[in-house]
Amino acid sequence: MTTAAVAPSQDRLQAELDRRLPRLRPPAVVMQPAMMGSARLTRYSFSRTMLRRAVRDRWRARRARFDIDERGHGEAVYEIDAGGHTLSFVAFTTTIDECEHTDRVIAERWEIAGALVEGDLTGEFLSLLRRHVPRQEAGRFDPRVLVLTRGNRSVRFFDYLVDALARGRQPDPDLVADAGYILRSTAFYANGKYGMRSFEGYSEDHPLRIPYRAQFVCAWLFRELGYDLVEHCARASGGDAAAPFDQHWRRYFGLGNATGLGLVPFAFKHPRVIHAWVAIREMALADVRSLPGNRDRLERLDTWIDRAHSHFVHGTDDDCRPFLNSVDVATVVLQIREAFDRCRRDPLPFDALYRWSEQRGPETAEMVVSLLLELHEGDDDLIDEFLTVDEHCPLDPAMTVGHLRAMLASRFEWLGQLGLDNEGADKWWWVISDNTEEPRRARRDGLEPARRDVAIDVAMRLWRLRGALDGYDDDAPIQRVLSEHPEHRLAAERLSVSDRAYTEPRDNPCSAHYLPLQLQRFQLAMYGMDNFKPKSTDWLRVTLFQGAPRLGDLGTDAGDDWVLPARPGGSR
Repeated sequence: MTTAAVAPSQDRLQAELDRRLPRLRPPAVVMQPAMMGSARLTRYSFSRTMLRRAVRDRWRARRARFDIDERGHGEAVYEIDAGGHTLSFVAFTTTIDECEHTDRVIAERWEIAGALVEGDLTGEFLSLLRRHVPRQEAGRFDPRVLVLTRGNRSVRFFDYLVDALARGRQPDPDLVADAGYILRSTAFYANGKYGMRSFEGYSEDHPLRIPYRAQFVCAWLFRELGYDLVEHCARASGGDAAAPFDQHWRRYFGLGNATGLGLVPFAFKHPRVIHAWVAIREMALADVRSLPGNRDRLERLDTWIDRAHSHFVHGTDDDCRPFLNSVDVATVVLQIREAFDRCRRDPLPFDALYRWSEQRGPETAEMVVSLLLELHEGDDDLIDEFLTVDEHCPLDPAMTVGHLRAMLASRFEWLGQLGLDNEGADKWWWVISDNTEEPRRARRDGLEPARRDVAIDVAMRLWRLRGALDGYDDDAPIQRVLSEHPEHRLAAERLSVSDRAYTEPRDNPCSAHYLPLQLQRFQLAMYGMDNFKPKSTDWLRVTLFQGAPRLGDLGTDAGDDWVLPARPGGSR
């Protein structure tokens, strides 16, 4: 996008923030690692805004082709008519040995390889996709291909679900409901990679011109494939005795996903994107906190609190540290219920509930934020507009050292709280691994960066720039500083682009004590994911679109209240 195309949306976003300034949570609260690491999906997570747009604009979807054998091997095509644009999800399916299942991007084989494409799916185009989509990164594509994805069946659940349906039975909730997915994806590549269409290649009126929308359309269709594969394999095995998923199960399962260190560099390298994500949520929260408690709003929040408890109480009780597991979250929701019963008579009950929650810690506060935002009735078109940001902000070479000092003092006063002079503050450096093609961190005392590091050490760089400025007068031009100390150019440029309230996670990714899971969870919550299950300090598994409408629901009155589905049957 050109600066001219996106600058007005940034100005408007800032104007909306300024209008709510007295009611906004300050960055000192919102951008703390523990608060970001407690985020939950909300009404403005990308999965939900995508589906609201699909329903509002009357998109039509269908399964156009399903050439799959009894083992689940073959091809499937799903089509969406999105306002006159024909989108197709083309999937190639097989099975691989369980030992080959991995969440790593370096895998060479997957049970599902798919692509979201636009235009006529001619025989020639389909042949090209057959050759290249299963090869993933090794394939080559053209701008008709919008998103490339892959994944595997759930090792624990897929065969069990097939067997249950083949026998005419519905799943046992105690065996499958805590995970909530059939297939698990491992990547959604887009924006020009491997020859695919770049984001700038979408016309202004294109339904996918909103950032991340193409990826979430693709993920939604990937999830649909999981249902169809299970039911098809069950019919092939059980014949007339086989049953489809009933009304209680047909929307319960989502799409599994796993993510690791790759999310961390993104957040530190795109400060204005992070600002837009956070600002949208904080504006909505400020609006809800200012609302009086009429009967309709109070009853709606009652419903959402009850819904949250019913959902989490039947979730996992596994060890999910440093996060709470689902059963523990259910206990938090009960505490929220008790607090809301006390707050509901307050003139501003939603503000009172939030103020109570902030005293109870980040997990409680962010659960309350998620619940309160269900009461917001914002303009989705405006929200979409705010997601497209201009990240270009060149450094003014005539800027003075005094101005730079003032910027550091006003925007980065929190650096002094990170112990950046302490031992261990610069333990890690970040790199794209030659072997795995994934972001990794390495110990500085074990391996030198040799100019191969990924420059996300924002806190360290700005701290060192601050020290370097001590040798200069306030009226000295920054150009002089950088000519004498070119190693500080990236830090000075960062000051220019970090000119919004919510640009910077207040953390040091190079610290010996840095916990990547916190920033990962924040981003995953913005995407619309839940069921946070850490597998180490560096990666976790999640679920997307659990409870969401299916293809056949688009032409109905499919609402936006599909999140936090109750477990079908059974009790704990």
